[in-house]
Amino acid sequence: MKINILLSLSESDKRLIFVLILVILLALAILGILSYLIVKLIKHQGKKADTLVHDVVVTKVITDSRHFKSYARKKNWAKFFKQAYIPVIICVVGIIVWIIKCAIIKDFSYNPFNTKDGFGTIFYTFRYSNEYTGGFLIRFNKLVVDNYPHMVKEGWAGYICGPLFIVSTLWYLGVVTALIGRSIKLRKRASTLFEKSLDGYNQSKALDSMADQDNSTGQQNNLNN
Repeated sequence: MKINILLSLSESDKRLIFVLILVILLALAILGILSYLIVKLIKHQGKKADTLVHDVVVTKVITDSRHFKSYARKKNWAKFFKQAYIPVIICVVGIIVWIIKCAIIKDFSYNPFNTKDGFGTIFYTFRYSNEYTGGFLIRFNKLVVDNYPHMVKEGWAGYICGPLFIVSTLWYLGVVTALIGRSIKLRKRASTLFEKSLDGYNQSKALDSMADQDNSTGQQNNLNN
């Protein structure tokens, strides 16, 4: 049955199925790479979290979980604000440029990513036409090029705003991911640094050890006298 279905497919159907499979595989690969990078960033920032609280723990300035959580939260957010102000400034610069452009053209609905006089003019864009392509079983609207890469002088604002908005957004998302990574690590530290465990503890052996230590100390004192 499967062989008959494959044989009944036209060459156009087979090409379209092949292209769809490639698109799905590419999307999964990109998603996997992004997930891997996010996990790596979280782990890397988790290791850096220890530097925020190392001194107060080693010097025993903080000796309980409650104060540790409060201190770690403040230090973590301070680190976040220190890292986040740069992408925020970049975004603000982009907004200022956008406002200037809107004031010049007297239209505050201007999209800096449009393909007419914005950042989108430097990219290929596609649209579906009214024509159909495909075979007997599968038919799609034909995909045609809607815009070829080019630049126009009216798009100066988009060429500035576009990269600024993209860079600031990606940068800020990285900073937020770092905040999450440090938070996870510090939360684990708060639950393990000050916990008391009786795993492997034997009271009889502990008492015998203390008694032996007291006897050896007494014998040493007698020898010294």
